[in-house]
Amino acid sequence: MTTAPVIPLVWGGGTQPSIRDPNLQPSVSDIQAQLKPVRMLLVQVLIVASIWSYGAAQVQLTQDQLSITRKPTKTVRIDCKVSGISIGDAFIHWYRQRPGEAPEWILYFKTQTDKSNFDKEKFSVDKTNEKSTCTLTVDKLTYNDMATYYCACWDRTVLESHRQTVQKPHSVQLKIWPMSFCKAHEHSENNDIKVFGSGTKLIVSSTPARLNDTMIQVLPPFTEQDGKVSYMCFIKDFHPNVIKVTWEDQNKNEEKNGVHEEIWPPDDNQQSYSLSSWLTIDKNSSKNYSCKYQHEIKGGFVPTKSPDKPVASQTTGGCSQKPENGTTVSTDITDSFIHRTASLIYIVLLLKSTMYYVIVLFFIYRMQRPIKRRGKKP
Repeated sequence: MTTAPVIPLVWGGGTQPSIRDPNLQPSVSDIQAQLKPVRMLLVQVLIVASIWSYGAAQVQLTQDQLSITRKPTKTVRIDCKVSGISIGDAFIHWYRQRPGEAPEWILYFKTQTDKSNFDKEKFSVDKTNEKSTCTLTVDKLTYNDMATYYCACWDRTVLESHRQTVQKPHSVQLKIWPMSFCKAHEHSENNDIKVFGSGTKLIVSSTPARLNDTMIQVLPPFTEQDGKVSYMCFIKDFHPNVIKVTWEDQNKNEEKNGVHEEIWPPDDNQQSYSLSSWLTIDKNSSKNYSCKYQHEIKGGFVPTKSPDKPVASQTTGGCSQKPENGTTVSTDITDSFIHRTASLIYIVLLLKSTMYYVIVLFFIYRMQRPIKRRGKKP
């Protein structure tokens, strides 16, 4: 007894299934139906690629110099690295912000023939196309030049779908704007976004910048309540006070939770700062953290170790002289920290006792006044 061959049901692209012999070649409609999911997948890939390329193509301005310290009458060069746009076609704007004041526009620069008017005795600017960098030079430094300098650029790579529609009014009211405001908004369209760098702080001082990497150390961990353990990164004797400290694990991931930082001002007899940064983590954590620091002198990191293994700073550039005995450095730093803590506790207790003494005198004075009044004759 023979059985009839099974003829599969194949969708032919219509609403009804069609019966087709499997030995026949597939029809065009069948091929289109089978390629439809592939086309949809390609469309999704193109959308994801477009979004990724949009994010990668955004203009970014990087100012790696946290601060620059120079003596009066000297010259300083402030760098701004540009990415996401051709440096040769970019109009780079420069701002400065003095302490306690609003940002002030200085100039814009594209080429030596396409730039704004500015004080050429004070400022000069140039570009390095190979490094995609724009550099602002400030000459004949005075204390009035102390400020944070920002580079900026208009970002025109924003997709139209991400822009907000600008409603133009039927009647335009003429306004007189300051010249600096008008110049700062040149080369921009209605929906452009101005991107700024992180800023570089210029410090004009006779005291040179310094950072002693032998005085940077992570103190032994101490256990807190609730199953937590804390590490402290102690940095002593540095100038100026512009410094960046972060905690990273072995995978270079920055830890932002449980981080506290405190910087101590200099003493009366010296112009140096001290900083302590705490990292509090779970006691059972298997991650190994490092205290990473960045200063205008140098940058580096200090890994966390067990108390029986003294740790010295590891810089990211150049060779540095390390102490022969790391334990001595650890003892000096610990003693200094304990001395400062004890001094603060003593001052707090002294102020507390003074307040109690004043309060007691106040009540005694209040109690004595009614007695004197009753003793007076009518």
